[in-house]
Amino acid sequence: MIGDYWVLWFAISNSYSVVSLEFEGLLDIFLSSNNYNTFSSALPIELSAAEKKDISESLLNYLESCNQPYVLPDQDTIALDTASRQISKLYAFEDKTIQIHYSSESVLKTIHPAIANYCKALSDINDVTFDIHLYNDQLCLFKNETLITAVPKGDYHLVQGKFIMHLLCELHDIEEQDWIGTLHGSTITDGESSILFIGKSGKGKSTLCALLAAHGFHLLADDVSPLHSKNQHLYYNPSSISLKEGAFNLLKPLVPNFDELPIVEFNKIKGQLKYLPTTKPEKDHYPCQAIVLVNYTPDSETILEDISVQFILETLIEDSWLSPNPKHAEQFINWLHTLPLLQLTYSTTPDVLREISTLFKQFNCRQ
Repeated sequence: MIGDYWVLWFAISNSYSVVSLEFEGLLDIFLSSNNYNTFSSALPIELSAAEKKDISESLLNYLESCNQPYVLPDQDTIALDTASRQISKLYAFEDKTIQIHYSSESVLKTIHPAIANYCKALSDINDVTFDIHLYNDQLCLFKNETLITAVPKGDYHLVQGKFIMHLLCELHDIEEQDWIGTLHGSTITDGESSILFIGKSGKGKSTLCALLAAHGFHLLADDVSPLHSKNQHLYYNPSSISLKEGAFNLLKPLVPNFDELPIVEFNKIKGQLKYLPTTKPEKDHYPCQAIVLVNYTPDSETILEDISVQFILETLIEDSWLSPNPKHAEQFINWLHTLPLLQLTYSTTPDVLREISTLFKQFNCRQ
């Protein structure tokens, strides 16, 4: 239980559900009852027969929806076609070189702009090769010519997360099965600990992280924050910060050579983007001290307040990849239980910088 809610995990669907104490109590009665009569007799006597029937049907429908098996695409039929390697790039990450082949310009935009600052001249020597190709509306990720995942092209963020995970496996010599997941959020560190910022599109999450990075903090991960099983730390993601057009004027005076960053048009929904490289933190991973739901609201006061796990998970899980391993599911829920869950409403830069600085100081004093 986290706050006033239960967080439930369903193994067969690898899905999470947040329910109230009252609902969880009814669910316990339902699951422990041998038949409807037993369940009905355990409900409050003041409920009518029709109300009891409705409750029973609602619980049954809930359980059925939460236990729909997740079916992966038939990946055995997807083989790498090397003739689809239309664009090839080589990237140098410290002591590792990574080659990526893309099947088109549009596919290239899913990965390349965020790591373009690591691009170097092609050579015949590399440590690992990835292929990212679009086959029959399935976006496919291959590693050393072995299929890793294939998803509908509209779920491209899942390939982005999976790629980052495998990239980090290479950079840090960590096995894929050692990750709890890749969380849809951006992580900032002050050099001692970190805070995971999450938020719906347009709520200012990436802009806030760019502001913090321009004022002495370090970006640990943008948009995809990997969570490790061994230490439950968030790890460094070398991707640049993706910034929407609405943030350009705000950041232009703060970021040297901002106008020289190329504009990327990924799709009509995202519009024009710029990718801002940042300085790598001193360490590769940091403990997370809080999850903060970002809520940029024009002309608002800066308010940092507690928020329920229900709102946090509704935002966090939608575009995250979480391991189906029961051990990792338990670790994820326990990890959530240890963290302050907060909502940050802000509109002005000085006030929000002061609020986040104070928050980091409070966390570091407790360590």
